[in-house]
Amino acid sequence: MKGRPVKRQKTTLKTLEKRRQMRYRPDPGRWFYSFIPFKVATGGAAPLIPLLTMNVGGGPADVGIVNAVGSTFSMLGGLFWGKLSDRLNRRKAFLLLGFLGTAIMTMSFALARTVHQVIAINAAYTFFIATTIPIPILIITKAFRLEDWDYAIGKFNEIGGWAWVLGLIVGLLLTPLFGIRGTFIALGVIGLLSFPWGKKTIREVPLHIDRKILGVYAGYVVEKFRYLPNMITHLPRFSTKGFGRLYFSSFLFWVGAMLYFTQFPVLLKSRGFGATHLYLMSIGNSTISAFMYTRVGLKLKKSGGYLALIRGLSVRAFAFSLLAVSTLIEGQVFALLAFVSYFLAGYTWAYIGISTTSIISRFAPPKKRGALIGTYNMISSLGAIAGNFLSGFLTEGLGFTVNFTVATALLLVSILPLLGENVKSRKSN
Repeated sequence: MKGRPVKRQKTTLKTLEKRRQMRYRPDPGRWFYSFIPFKVATGGAAPLIPLLTMNVGGGPADVGIVNAVGSTFSMLGGLFWGKLSDRLNRRKAFLLLGFLGTAIMTMSFALARTVHQVIAINAAYTFFIATTIPIPILIITKAFRLEDWDYAIGKFNEIGGWAWVLGLIVGLLLTPLFGIRGTFIALGVIGLLSFPWGKKTIREVPLHIDRKILGVYAGYVVEKFRYLPNMITHLPRFSTKGFGRLYFSSFLFWVGAMLYFTQFPVLLKSRGFGATHLYLMSIGNSTISAFMYTRVGLKLKKSGGYLALIRGLSVRAFAFSLLAVSTLIEGQVFALLAFVSYFLAGYTWAYIGISTTSIISRFAPPKKRGALIGTYNMISSLGAIAGNFLSGFLTEGLGFTVNFTVATALLLVSILPLLGENVKSRKSN
């Protein structure tokens, strides 16, 4: 050591000190796991809400209204909680409130005896869920370095996606034992565990929302709670900036998607299938969706966003057409076609969700990126709300075959505005 230059000694000591600090540095993402009980509860409850609506005397139109009102309150909740958390400059408190409120409302479903009560509880339920959607992304952008955002957001989505699948499995096991109402109570108790877990691991990160950090990144998938985008923290100024065709396509897609997903459980029940079959199909749908996220992200580097989006919409249109055909068939063939259709719908979500965010991230001006993704989510949410309402009236008035045929047609039409954009993007590359 004596012969070593003083400068080298100092460098060595600094390196050792840095290693020691990194060794004991808390993991900035360990709070991700506090979302597991919450996601298990919401994942397990998702198939039960339409089944409960039908059990208390509701029909296709009532199921559509329950979903539409829930989607509306989810969108409004995102705006309300985002603005309030901005004003108070607090994030952790609102996440904990979301965990607690969602768990309590999950258990409250067990008390519903009429369709109107289901609508009211679902409105409050989705309103509380809205507190947990945009804030985690904001915390990640503050707690992680810029070059780690993609990894952190992708990891957060992955943990949540597999927890959702676990929730479906839990619901599948509990429903035959406790029934629909008992399962809601059990899932609510599970969801409560996120409150103490989050209180212990989530660090308060005061920050003011900057629209620039509300852009989209390769690892970020627009959050879907029962297939509804929810990254709206402020009512955005309507702006297209060259994305008008993408917005129009997305509106048609979400209307068609809600025609399909809202009436899928109603169709199953009308054919004599119960909660067990719906859970099994939902597990297949969500598992393949979670499995495909990373793989699709890697493919986008080669094929480009528009081409992947067109492929996703095309395969999903085929999936929807299978369900339309299945409505004309009885027995085991119907069950097989319905399962394949729902499985393909999950397979295509990764293509559609990731490619859309990739397109906006790649082609939007940096200063406009946050506003453009906000506009995209607002348009998509409005399409989802419209689709929920429309699905019930189409099914009750014209039947399942017409409803799912219209859903297929809307997806096929949604591809048309993208064809020219795909050609232009390939030329620009």
